[in-house]
Amino acid sequence: MSDSQARTDEHNEGNETTNSQSNPIMEFRFLIDNSSVGGLIGKGGANVKRVRDESGAHVSVLKSESRSVTERIMILKGSVRSVSKAAFMLGELLIEARAAGAENRANCAADQAQLRLLVHKQAVGAIIGKAGAVIKDTQNETGARVQVSNEPLPNSTEKSVSITGTPASLEAAFGRIAQQLCENPLKPGTRSYEYNPNASSYGGYVPPPQHALPLPIGSAAVVGVQPSTQKIAIPTVCAGCVIGKNGSVIRDLRAQSQTNISISDPEPDAPNERVVTLTGTAQGIQHAVYLIRQLVEQYQPHQHQQQQQQTQF
Repeated sequence: MSDSQARTDEHNEGNETTNSQSNPIMEFRFLIDNSSVGGLIGKGGANVKRVRDESGAHVSVLKSESRSVTERIMILKGSVRSVSKAAFMLGELLIEARAAGAENRANCAADQAQLRLLVHKQAVGAIIGKAGAVIKDTQNETGARVQVSNEPLPNSTEKSVSITGTPASLEAAFGRIAQQLCENPLKPGTRSYEYNPNASSYGGYVPPPQHALPLPIGSAAVVGVQPSTQKIAIPTVCAGCVIGKNGSVIRDLRAQSQTNISISDPEPDAPNERVVTLTGTAQGIQHAVYLIRQLVEQYQPHQHQQQQQQTQF
């Protein structure tokens, strides 16, 4: 994980133990609006600490890499029981934050809040159930509204599962969902790319300002910066224009962004896309993504027919 995604605090991970097979520890990722983050964390982290102490779950919010990003990732970790209790408390805090002026993007009723859980696209079936039976039962028996996005979030394998209701219904509904995910884990080896709200999407990408472009190697301004890694997907048909003849384009991309860039072969279950792995500073990665995006958008099939046999670089 990059420095820019460092957790806001470094406390111990709750009061749960990790060895009990009957009470397994699970980790969940949520999308949180920036306007609500302050209310969730509290002054000096007081709210997060209280949630941890009273629920036994670990809660942390990842820092944003850019002020233009409107959402952040929240991590919730613990047993099904502890994370369900935490969901209740988080619901209360979200309602309080909205009363204090946080934006109500979910258009909830005054006594309701919304949690947006990120779930692997291959795991949402356990939440929905055959012919929607599980999700219907969850809604009917908890009073919460549960909605699953149709498509994964940009450049990720994660879908958004929105849970809307009172704090009590959030606790009940999320507890059921967490239990379903616990009982139906992903198959070993399942490819997984976590959603990164820090401009990882081509469509929503905001190029970095000129002053934010990476400085020359050796500059005192970048000494000590730890490299981070990000993965994005590009259409297989466009890979040639990103690699270039004899690797000329990808070498230029590496030089311009001062970022290590590699392109993997297509996976058997996803032949139409190739994964690009970028390693470097956060700013360098942003610049590289912007350059790659431009190449993909300008791609013309007839100009790259000779590059179909391109070797991997």
